[in-house]
Amino acid sequence: MRESLHTRIHQISTSLLSGAVCVALAACSTAAAGRPADTLVVVYGADANTLNPLYANNEPSFLFYGLIFDGLSNNGPNYSYVPALARSWTSTSDHLHWEVELRRGVTWSDGAPFDSRDVIFTWKTMQDPKVGYPYAGQFTYVKSVAAQGRYRVRFDLSSPNVLFVGQSLAAPILPEHILGKIPPAQQRLSAFGQHPIGTGAYALESWQHDDTVVFARNPHWWHGPAKIPKIEFRIVLDNDARVDAMVDGSADLYASMAPADYRTLRSLAPHLMFYHVPDLYSRFIEVNDTLPGLDDVRVRRAMMYGWDRTAVADGLYHGDVLVNDAITAWALTAWHARDTTHYPYEPARARALLDAAGWHAGPDGVRRRGNMRLEFTLKNSTGDAVLADVCAAFQSDMRAIGIAITIQQLDYATFINQTSSMQYQLAMTGWGGVSDPDQFTFLDSSQTVPVGNNETGYRDKAVDRDLREGLKAFDYGRRRAIYDDLQRRVSSALPVLWGYDEKFSAAYSSRLHIDARESLPDLLFWWNVYDWTLSS
Repeated sequence: MRESLHTRIHQISTSLLSGAVCVALAACSTAAAGRPADTLVVVYGADANTLNPLYANNEPSFLFYGLIFDGLSNNGPNYSYVPALARSWTSTSDHLHWEVELRRGVTWSDGAPFDSRDVIFTWKTMQDPKVGYPYAGQFTYVKSVAAQGRYRVRFDLSSPNVLFVGQSLAAPILPEHILGKIPPAQQRLSAFGQHPIGTGAYALESWQHDDTVVFARNPHWWHGPAKIPKIEFRIVLDNDARVDAMVDGSADLYASMAPADYRTLRSLAPHLMFYHVPDLYSRFIEVNDTLPGLDDVRVRRAMMYGWDRTAVADGLYHGDVLVNDAITAWALTAWHARDTTHYPYEPARARALLDAAGWHAGPDGVRRRGNMRLEFTLKNSTGDAVLADVCAAFQSDMRAIGIAITIQQLDYATFINQTSSMQYQLAMTGWGGVSDPDQFTFLDSSQTVPVGNNETGYRDKAVDRDLREGLKAFDYGRRRAIYDDLQRRVSSALPVLWGYDEKFSAAYSSRLHIDARESLPDLLFWWNVYDWTLSS
């Protein structure tokens, strides 16, 4: 699951603004002078759970291991895919058989040589149920992977898949000479997640959990040395402290920040550089559709009509998010369907739906049907005051239509563990970060946890058909029609309570040089970090 980080709204006094900026500029100069010129300092709101790609399940883990590991393909400019550990790939006309030529002369960060054995080992490991790789379900269409010599690999697919190059070939390749010595059932407990060896642009130098993570450029990288020698991530749990670090110059970069922090830094620190674009990430309330009450689509629809999402967008986010009733983000303009079911704020309609479904208000105002009370726990991760306010607003809106909501705040790791194992009723979360409309691992009935990311237990044969046919359609027009149908179906069936789409914001110091023309939102923001440069 991809989690964005949000922070609370700062109230800035105009009378103090000019003085604060002067102090900030002076502090910035002092902090920069005392910081190593070769180190990019990044403030980040959470720590990774592991750097082993097999078991990563939070955003910092995905980001950090992306610096260490390469796939056969990698992200390129404008959402393209470019060769990485692979020099090239070709397929048969039916897209069922692929020949991948590997790059020669590549070494792991410990100096060991890379070849086809590592590719075969990686795929064998990902597909071994004893390993417990949570995303294995995405790759079930890969029927076999075989070496054709030391630097060539053949992939045979059970069905064509438009995501093969961008998803399957992009899977991080693991070192056979390290992990091959560990039995599959023991991979999760191995020390590799804390001491990884990769072929990527950077190698882990040090890791003080919940404090700092330092990466040094990998001298063995096949592409040539990254231009920034070191990247230091400072894990700063307090959102105000992250903003302060950018204002006083003790940090160079704050990415994936909340709209409130973006507005604050634009006001307090106009000397910073800013990147602010529509995101690929959508926020919603996840629903455990297998539970009594929540398994009734009429209840879910009533909750949608009873939730004032426009008030959330305008009040808590100051109009910096877009209300969305579809699973595809607004940012994917080539794929977003507009003719979905829409859910304006209509509490009277919500109450009528619940009445018709047999849920009637009890003496305390909470609806009941038989012996069951319409009450649920909404789980949320700590560290994000705006999301806490969103949860509180949802709680109030639901109370107004007769549904009792209890809010439970959990630390991020516990939140992820509980939602990914369906130990929840409602959860404030989201999904996205990719530039393709595919939602197979999120919605397909074969992808319920622990096989995939279907954490709602949602099952629909027609949606399964769309998801599977969409992956076989290489023609845009045909594929667009399939995903339009998919969006219409899920906007009506409501496997989750759709919320709103965010914007991706980053602030960085003038000593960090990024080509904004090549930048992308969300985790793709880092796709060309090896080309970033620092001024002294």
